[in-house]
Amino acid sequence: MKTLGTRRSLRRFSASLRKLRALAATLTIFLGHSPCTAGAETAFSMPPEAQRLITHYHMQPIPVEGGWFSQLQRTPETIPGAVLPARYAGVTHPISTAILLLETRSGFSALHRLKTAEIWHFYKGDAIHLLLLYPDGSIKRVILNSENPAFVVPEGVWQGSAPEGPLGWAFAGTTMAPGFIPDDFEAGERTQLSRLYPAAAKDILALTREKAPTP
Repeated sequence: MKTLGTRRSLRRFSASLRKLRALAATLTIFLGHSPCTAGAETAFSMPPEAQRLITHYHMQPIPVEGGWFSQLQRTPETIPGAVLPARYAGVTHPISTAILLLETRSGFSALHRLKTAEIWHFYKGDAIHLLLLYPDGSIKRVILNSENPAFVVPEGVWQGSAPEGPLGWAFAGTTMAPGFIPDDFEAGERTQLSRLYPAAAKDILALTREKAPTP
């Protein structure tokens, strides 16, 4: 009888453990973290101020790129694709778009490039370190903070960024004109970018993901 009771206790313990694991996974997904990201925050280590900003501004996870955003502006007026430069492939765009965005150590902005120049605006938190990989093979590193609060990333330049500092988060915004549409986004691939920009291989490793972050 004692053995039977022990087995029942073990089964109950195993069932409780499975429930706790399922709850942790649910909370992780809810907060927009990728379980496959090394060093990622868990639901219990998200910086409180970062979570407050996400909640206050009703921010959502940014697909593929990472981080969180909320839309400030998306103009109802549009620009016909026929009058835009050839790189837009004749697709109609909003006149402009603007977002708020938040990055954390694991919720960083993975390397990507856009068809439109993106103007960054720093608001608060840790400094944001931007890595820029230019078509001519050159590499540039930019720090966004209170002393250097704005920077324009040119169109067609690979960009990736992450906060660096004691807080573990950074709050910023970006604007684009013509406005952003998903077709303008191209995600960077780790192996290819490391081959093209070997001098930045360490940074490229840190600013790419093998899998997209869980939305």
